[in-house]
Amino acid sequence: MKILYKLRLALAYKDAVRTRVPLLFKQMMARSQKQTRKAAAVLRNKETIEVAFLLSIPGMWKLDYLFRLMRDSKRYHPYVVIIPYSQYKGFDSQTVADTIKRTEQFIKDRGFEYIVPYDSQSHKWVDIRKTLNPDIVFFTTPYRDIPPQYYYYNFSDKLTCYVPYAFQAMNAYNLNYNQIAINLYSLNFAETPMHIDFAKQYSKSHGANFVLTGYPGIEVFLRSDYHSPDPWKPQTHAKKRIIWAPHHTIDAGDDFQSSTFLHNCDLMLQLAKQYRDSVQFAFKPHQLLKFKLIQLWGEERTNSYYAQWQQMENTQLEESSYVDLFIHSDAMVHDSGSFTVEYLYLNKPVMYLVHDNHPERQFNLFGQKAFACHRKGQTSDQICSFIDDVINGIDPMHEQRNNFFNTYLLPPSNALPSENILNAIENVINCIVCK
Repeated sequence: MKILYKLRLALAYKDAVRTRVPLLFKQMMARSQKQTRKAAAVLRNKETIEVAFLLSIPGMWKLDYLFRLMRDSKRYHPYVVIIPYSQYKGFDSQTVADTIKRTEQFIKDRGFEYIVPYDSQSHKWVDIRKTLNPDIVFFTTPYRDIPPQYYYYNFSDKLTCYVPYAFQAMNAYNLNYNQIAINLYSLNFAETPMHIDFAKQYSKSHGANFVLTGYPGIEVFLRSDYHSPDPWKPQTHAKKRIIWAPHHTIDAGDDFQSSTFLHNCDLMLQLAKQYRDSVQFAFKPHQLLKFKLIQLWGEERTNSYYAQWQQMENTQLEESSYVDLFIHSDAMVHDSGSFTVEYLYLNKPVMYLVHDNHPERQFNLFGQKAFACHRKGQTSDQICSFIDDVINGIDPMHEQRNNFFNTYLLPPSNALPSENILNAIENVINCIVCK
């Protein structure tokens, strides 16, 4: 599968040679920097700047407040472009189509302007470079899993920007900092000073196209003006609310494997039944887990498993945004990279499910510090002990999480991440910081 997948990518993107020959790729990076300066010069005196946000899966959207900042400005015209994901991995076509519909509804519910550039007559995805011709393009994934007309290459003479769809905590430096597109984007927006250091050390661009802004995906947790609706299913009496958020890395071909889903999937259903009188459970799988389970289990078994979480009185399935779910929860059990950091913004009890006795090795240096703020679960007894403590209000790691937040998670410049991102773009356009 992995060999076939790589072959598909090489044929689709026609980049097997230019990205593997060091001299050619170095020339590409130099050309990218020149194109960024040219694109900025074009925008300097433009009255209205068109901004396309490319999105394929709701869980990859971290840009609510940036979008609103641009929408409320007279200078920018932002819109979301909804595109398919992972078309070269052989995922079930109906699942891909359903994801597109779910993403469309997700953006529609926010009241954001959007377009689904699919031509139903020709059955082709339209090249927005030819129809909309945006001035700035925001990417929500750096991977070559989308149609080539929505990848960096097609917008190389535009101002191209990337916000990671996850807070980078895993020991996957090449994946997170040395992707082809990440080296070529005009601007990558980094979470913390440690992440800037990772970019300098591990990217071929040596971090030259990285800017420290803070992570906009957690901005909502820092805002006092956000009024959060409660997404939890009503109960007959008060219960503790615990999220179970399994990662998608169940495939032996994945670049790293943090998921414990296959080991814990039956156990977690059992615990939901065991604690039905005292705990509500929300099943919040990574958005790619269902794709991979269908390949492994088949569609019938996968849908049946997901349906069980929807149907029980004290459980629910959450496949879209998780912000409100987090805010109204009491605790979380997970094995996710990004959630290792993001849930710490709320300073609530959290357990990380692990494979072995040395789980910290899968994290980068920043992630290890976040991971240290978690209780660890490898056995059913450890998970039950954590649940019992949540029920009884026992939280021995509260102070440690609070110290981590104050030391590492506050954004720079006494500004919110979206404000820092917009300022960085303005600086490049006005050549205050020329890339």
